[in-house]
Amino acid sequence: MTRSGAWVLALVVVQAIACGVGGQEDLSGRPTDLEATETSPNDLSFETLMSASDEELMAELERRKAELARKTSEQLLDGDAPPEIEESVVLEEIVPAYAQNGTCFRDNDASPGPVKDFVRVYDGEFVVVSNTSGVAMCKPFFLTGWNSWDVTRVPRIQSYRSMNGQRALTQQLQTASQSGLNVLRAWAHTIDPSYPVMKAPGEYDEEGLKAIDYLLSEASKYGIRVVLSFVDNWKYPGGVDQMLDWSATAPEREIPVPGSLLGGGDYNQDNLEQEVKEYIVRRHSLFYTDEGARDIYRDYVRTLVNRKNAYNGRVYKEDPTILAWNLINEPRCESWLVEDCEEKLQAWIESESAYVKEQDPNHLVTVGEEGFWSAASPNEYANPTWWAKGMGQDFKLNHMPKDIDFATIHIWPDTWERPEESFQRSWILTHMREAEEELGKPLVLEEFGKSIKSYEDGIEARNQVYRSAHELVEESVRKNRGLKGSCFWNWETDLIRSPGSYEINNGDSTFELVKEHARRMNEMSAQKCSFRCEV
Repeated sequence: MTRSGAWVLALVVVQAIACGVGGQEDLSGRPTDLEATETSPNDLSFETLMSASDEELMAELERRKAELARKTSEQLLDGDAPPEIEESVVLEEIVPAYAQNGTCFRDNDASPGPVKDFVRVYDGEFVVVSNTSGVAMCKPFFLTGWNSWDVTRVPRIQSYRSMNGQRALTQQLQTASQSGLNVLRAWAHTIDPSYPVMKAPGEYDEEGLKAIDYLLSEASKYGIRVVLSFVDNWKYPGGVDQMLDWSATAPEREIPVPGSLLGGGDYNQDNLEQEVKEYIVRRHSLFYTDEGARDIYRDYVRTLVNRKNAYNGRVYKEDPTILAWNLINEPRCESWLVEDCEEKLQAWIESESAYVKEQDPNHLVTVGEEGFWSAASPNEYANPTWWAKGMGQDFKLNHMPKDIDFATIHIWPDTWERPEESFQRSWILTHMREAEEELGKPLVLEEFGKSIKSYEDGIEARNQVYRSAHELVEESVRKNRGLKGSCFWNWETDLIRSPGSYEINNGDSTFELVKEHARRMNEMSAQKCSFRCEV
């Protein structure tokens, strides 16, 4: 074999081994792509390896072979199956404590009605707590929901043909309720600069706040609970970078914000110089330590939780329609470049979850992250791709603080280039095991979906992703395990539908699967016991 032939073979082997230990990685340990969002996939390439010398390539080959051997050995010693074997795992049923002590009361009425009672976490379960007879009763609660991330601007749209925003939102909530759905996840802001909620630090648009009022008021009528995220990692309006740019204590921006971001679009790193990419990453990380940005964030928290709804008179922190707060959607503090970034993000999660609980002790709080593991985690091997360990997240550590009530994961098989069904099952099961055994907290599959190029060519592939997720959620609920529900991505009102690769509508076959899943979830919920509790 020629020297060049051996070089090419080694390159192929390096890439093959990379798949076994978490994907591709720059020889320097530094990612070449900076983001992975719901809408902006990372494109992996061979560029770095192609530019390596023979000696560097062979050294990398040996390193990855050793890493794969170590990971496999550790998994076998610990009794953990490698990710590809997870698909054969059969969940064992767990009998909850309340069903063992004779305090189980049957309530077969699972029909939807207006939201009246708060959801809490009790002994690793979501429960609806009622107290109509002087005795607190807990009823297990399971999430069957969807993401409609920019819905908070819909009520402000005055007219479009014969439809206005309020009517469109009400129709969506009616359809959701009739379909058996019970949770909507959205941003507590908008990504459209034409419809702001926060106009400047401490300055709010009353119409923007009233739009959130309307969402909560209508959702309550139809038995839909709402998860709201305070800030977004990705979009500029209502996002991390906007708050940072508003901060009086942050350094002045040296590189202008791209026009596409100002308009609510995605950050596009194509053709950017490495120096520019690194500046963006370093500046973004300041959000978690900058005092001015923290003050702006906390002012927004206080404004929302203490707001009185203009439509029903409820103060937000006293409104059980709000199921939970997300601290942030998909946080990033990129440790591959920024020193101590994992520690900075962890400290921020701990301080801001405590602050939200201080302001609003009635509602559940979670982070809102995908669920990546850091390089130091024994579960790092289960990450979807090579760059995930450098995003600053650590699923277990991020969800350990006492003021974080439950854990979440997101799954993006197309963005992460992991479309195989076995990976989806492995990703969910590995998190579920850690949530049960290490955290003792319920787990929610907060975002999942499937990108398709056209209805005709991709609908069955998308449907299979939904079937797989639904089956695992239902199996967990049936056997009293840690995964307590899911929210698919995404379903928008007819008024702002811009059919994208992930969006579904209530007329396609995927939505029929959602309705069947909701029916089965409601049937199982009706069979669960109510029990006396103290929460």
